[in-house]
Amino acid sequence: MKRDLTPSRFIFLIFILGIIFITFISYYGGYFKDKITEATCNKRGEKYVSGESSGEGDCIIPAGQFD
Repeated sequence: MKRDLTPSRFIFLIFILGIIFITFISYYGGYFKDKITEATCNKRGEKYVSGESSGEGDCIIPAGQFD
């Protein structure tokens, strides 16, 4: 006997997957943001400085180096 995916089960499945996805992004989002910022700084010739918490890193121009 084949079980069908009723609309209520489908909505529940989407809801659970959405909660898992949001939790994952909120937990690791700052880490991903820092890695992207660090890679961008290196390509522009700037120096990456990490922030106080995850996701707050920034690029700075090293002292004595101006365009």
